Amino acid sequence: MLNPSVQVHAADDHLLAEFWDCLRLDPAPTLELRGIYDRHVEAGGPPSVVIDLEGVGFAGSSALGNFVALQRSARQNGGRVVFCHVDPTVAEVFRVSKLDRLFEFVADREAARAAVRRGDSPAPDEPEPAPRRPPGPTSPGLGRLRRRRPGSEPD
Repeated sequence: MLNPSVQVHAADDHLLAEFWDCLRLDPAPTLELRGIYDRHVEAGGPPSVVIDLEGVGFAGSSALGNFVALQRSARQNGGRVVFCHVDPTVAEVFRVSKLDRLFEFVADREAARAAVRRGDSPAPDEPEPAPRRPPGPTSPGLGRLRRRRPGSEPD
């Protein structure tokens, strides 16, 4: 039996959130992420969040609503929310709901860390930031549909 959860790690300049056993992203782990973020910022932690959606094949409206609330909070605190490893199906949900304009989507964690370090505007010697739209259905390397916590049982 799968046990959907979020695992959050503090990095130097952001939080990293990974969703485990979440082929379908339910609202509970995203709500838990919001609580962890709020406590982290209240304790003086950096206000940006990298959300790794590897293994997530679908995100419903409640989960997206929690991401919107997290984005609002991050912006109020001077941070940003950056998504990576977004499956094409999930990217389409963001696009259809017109939420793709609120977030930044990049291919992997390294690009997400670079986006957090870059801030809202690139330095004069840095290249223009990647498009903020999620990758489309033909994007390479984003089609993994399952991610399990090590040692968890298969469906």
